[in-house]
Amino acid sequence: MTYASLMVYVDDEADNVARIGFARDLAAIHDATLIGISVSEPEPPLVDAYVAGGMAGEILALRRDQADGELSAAKARFLEAMKDTGIDHEWRAETGYPASCVARHARAADLILVGRDAGRLPYRAPDAGDLIMNIGRPVLVAPPRASAAPVDGVVLVAWKEGREAQRAVAAALPLMKQAREVKVVEICASADAAAAAARVADVAAWLRRHGVVAESEAKVRDERPAGDRILALVEQTGANLIVAGAWGHSRMREWVLGGVTQALLNRSQSWLLLSH
Repeated sequence: MTYASLMVYVDDEADNVARIGFARDLAAIHDATLIGISVSEPEPPLVDAYVAGGMAGEILALRRDQADGELSAAKARFLEAMKDTGIDHEWRAETGYPASCVARHARAADLILVGRDAGRLPYRAPDAGDLIMNIGRPVLVAPPRASAAPVDGVVLVAWKEGREAQRAVAAALPLMKQAREVKVVEICASADAAAAAARVADVAAWLRRHGVVAESEAKVRDERPAGDRILALVEQTGANLIVAGAWGHSRMREWVLGGVTQALLNRSQSWLLLSH
């Protein structure tokens, strides 16, 4: 498996340079097309339209101009990064709600690269959790202050039996082939340890058949939440990429992330490849 097309979200957050740089490097490795995308929705005025009268229209027009300016700046940032690379690339920009727009354009790519800085506004960039739960593509999430690409290092696969984890591991295969080592781990109940060991051994064996250096281990659950346990394993192994299925459920038509997925998105300092 290889990547034929990649999509990277472009904004002005702290991880943006590393995010575009890694997307560019990955496109070069796989001879893939790189699609840059940015979306901005005019932020609604924080005034009462009745009180503001005609001023509300002027404020909204100003916000539209600001959104257009942000998209123009993002395009310039992307094209500058692609200059003289020889990589096939294209640009897409829209005015609208970022998560919805990116989810729609995800049809054009094998992998979507986004950021997750907690300070970003939903009007300027897609919420990573919202995006992951609503698209049919894997998402590679850059950590805040990302400075290095997740290649030539250690990958931790946080396994949980189900289609979500299967899809995430398959989507991450091109990245794992570049890794120094892949560790497949399942956090399990003590009564399920033997079965869990067999499951992760199967996953590691499949990876080795694809030329990946992989090992597996089942770890018995302790008093810590599973998300905390995984993050502790990341620190112990020095993993710079976590691969996991994204779990959640629908509550009143809104996706609610599971505890492990939310913990990884909120606190991981490593790159995350998640798939729902």
